[in-house]
Amino acid sequence: MNVGHGTTLGVLPSVSADAYHADQVTDGPTLSKSIIQILLNASPAHARHAHPRLNQNFERKEEQRFDVGNCVHQVFLEGIDAVAVIPFDDWRTKAAKDERDAARDAGKIPLLARDYERVEEMLVAVRAQLAVRDDALFENGKPETTLVWEERGVTLRARLDWLLDDESEIHDLKTTSRSANPESWCRSTLFNIGADVQAALYSRGVAVFTGARPEFKFVVCETEAPYPVSVIAMGPDVLTLADKKIDWALDLWRRCLETDTWPAYDSRIHYAELPTWEESRWLARELREVAA
Repeated sequence: MNVGHGTTLGVLPSVSADAYHADQVTDGPTLSKSIIQILLNASPAHARHAHPRLNQNFERKEEQRFDVGNCVHQVFLEGIDAVAVIPFDDWRTKAAKDERDAARDAGKIPLLARDYERVEEMLVAVRAQLAVRDDALFENGKPETTLVWEERGVTLRARLDWLLDDESEIHDLKTTSRSANPESWCRSTLFNIGADVQAALYSRGVAVFTGARPEFKFVVCETEAPYPVSVIAMGPDVLTLADKKIDWALDLWRRCLETDTWPAYDSRIHYAELPTWEESRWLARELREVAA
């Protein structure tokens, strides 16, 4: 892949996770998949508040309930150094909490020993399932590549879990406490977490430097035994709609930056419409009272 022009645009393989999430990759604020998702689901005001470069009081929150999944992700891609195993049975003591906080301050994911044993079980299960496949997932490539590029007057950034050496595919590991069954995940999770936007955006970023969009494959693993895995790619109709969402978000973001105007929800009065289920619920109640 050819590196882009200038000192801030291009393929940046050595950017740390902390620098990436703090948006310390360019001189100005960049747009990421997570901020695009906020623009799509909430408002520019929410997006500005969640942006590490635009909100002076921004603090990245690490939710403990995601630690096991995040740990599997980090160890699978980068090794044990991403994790701090805390030798306590729980987090109730001050000593345990102090070690946990120190680990986070050091940029590591703190896990109790018993939780790390679960992580090791998951990793064994994932690797065993991938080993019997013939599509060489997470092989012949490199992890955690950062891309910075421009589209429609907006600077974007993306951090790829795994990019093949020939740049033909991007692989992304997702863990879920729900079902990894492809039908269930596509119906209940894919669009809710913006996986469609992620796949389209990251592929677009690679295409800026290569001239061709790689295929994006999600490897989805359940966080409960037996830790089954599924592999999911986006159909062309999904990507077409995702591209429209991205273009809309880029245009909105550019206008907000240019005018330094960050509106919240539509200021017009919204008139609620009666859903059929509410009407049916009330009619059923009336019928029950008449029958009584």
